[in-house]
This record gives sequence, structure tokens and C-alpha cells, in this order.
Amino acid sequence: MLGITTTNARVGGFRGGKKFNAEYTAILARATALGYTKPSTSQQVKQNDLITTFKTANIWSKMDIFYMFANDGSKEFATLNWQNPNVHQCTLINSPTFTSNDGFLGNGTSSYIDTNFNPASSGVNYTLNDASIFIYNKTYLLNAFITGVDTGSFNCLRMSPASGNQRINMGLGGIFAPTVDFDSATFKWRKLSRTNATTGIASKNTTQTTHTAASISIESQNQLILKSAASFAGVNVAAFGMGANLVSENTDHYNAINNYITTL
Repeated sequence: MLGITTTNARVGGFRGGKKFNAEYTAILARATALGYTKPSTSQQVKQNDLITTFKTANIWSKMDIFYMFANDGSKEFATLNWQNPNVHQCTLINSPTFTSNDGFLGNGTSSYIDTNFNPASSGVNYTLNDASIFIYNKTYLLNAFITGVDTGSFNCLRMSPASGNQRINMGLGGIFAPTVDFDSATFKWRKLSRTNATTGIASKNTTQTTHTAASISIESQNQLILKSAASFAGVNVAAFGMGANLVSENTDHYNAINNYITTL
């Protein structure tokens, strides 16, 4: 099992005498170019080490988008797509509340985040029968739709007991069988994965369950956070991402993000 080890940072993007990962350096460079306030030096070390852990666990290369909203820089920095900071930057709609080291909070009525990522047209690792969508929430609200699209309950996750509204590449009428129970404040991590045309995996923290879940198509819309169709979520979101299935890497994936967030 992998963890994050932090070391003392030096001025100029160095860590323990070594430069940051090229991937993290690109994120910082993009923030500088856009005039965004970057995280503190100590937190930059943690973020760089998070990417190192992802790379070691074979997670980094499987993601198309990854947002770490929980940081002590600016809300603008939080909108950058770590996987490629030059594309799919989030747009904040109706001002979800940003809190340093927590991430964004929806108001439950109108505010949400548009990832500007359409998995049907921009997905590389995310494909019809090899896919994952994951989110880390620090708060819980029963029946909240925490991700989806504008026109229906596609590619959505919901905080709910035995909900038929958990879907990944399944069409509006598709359901996980048996239905997925994401009803607990103890579940910070919720992930839906697809490993083939008929199987879905639901992950809550480090527990995973296998379900029958037939794939139909990838909905060609931008993936939204804190919104699904006309439903808005008044909950926190600290991290979000999409890519290929990360079923075998789930424990490392969850632990890396949880360790980072809980040490802020």
C-alpha cells in the first residue's frame, strides 16, 4: 500500500534537493502565467508528492482529468486540471463557495462546477467499457446528486441508499444491479468504474462491490460537479476526476487523496 511522504521544500520548486515532477511544475507554471495565487510552499511539496504517489501506483497515466480543489492557494488555482493544466479548466457557475483547504461548496439551488470536459469527444483513457468517475466529499447530504450533466441523470453519482441513479455510460434508464448504497457520511470517496460492457464497480472508500451494469453510450455533454439535470448539491467537493477504470488501484487511489486532504 502506498502513502505520501513529504520532505522539506526549497525555494524555486525544489524538494529535498530534487526538482518537482515535470507534471507538477507544469501546473505551477500555468498558474503563474494566469496570475493565480499558488499554494504555500509546504503544500506544494504535498501536492508534488501526491503526483509522485499516483505515478508510482500507475494511477496518473490513467486519468484524463483530475482536480484537487482542496488547497491553500486561490479558488482560481483550484480550477486547474492537474492532468493537463492547459485544457479542461473548470468554470465556476453561480459562485460555489471556495474555502481554503476544503474545496468548493454548492448552495443546493444554483451553483455548480463545469469541468469543460466532454468524455465523448475528449476522453482518451475514459472509454465506453473502461472508465471511472470519482469524487471526494468532506460533507454529506442525503439524496444529493453530486455529479452529472445538464439534461438528465447520466454519468452521475448520488449520496443515497440503494439508489438506481448511480450511472456510468449507461443511458438514462440504466441501473446498477443490485443498486448502489452510497448513504453514509463516513464515505468521503465515491467512485463508479466500468471494467467491461456488462460490469460496474462501486467504490466507497476502500470497499468495492461488483454489479451488473450494461453500457450503452458515453453521453456527449460536459461533466458537471454539484449538479445533475435540475438537481443541485449543497455539499463540499474536495477532489474529482475521470479516466480509465482504477479498480485494482482503488486502495492506493483513495489512500493517496485521503492522506493528502486529512493532513491539510
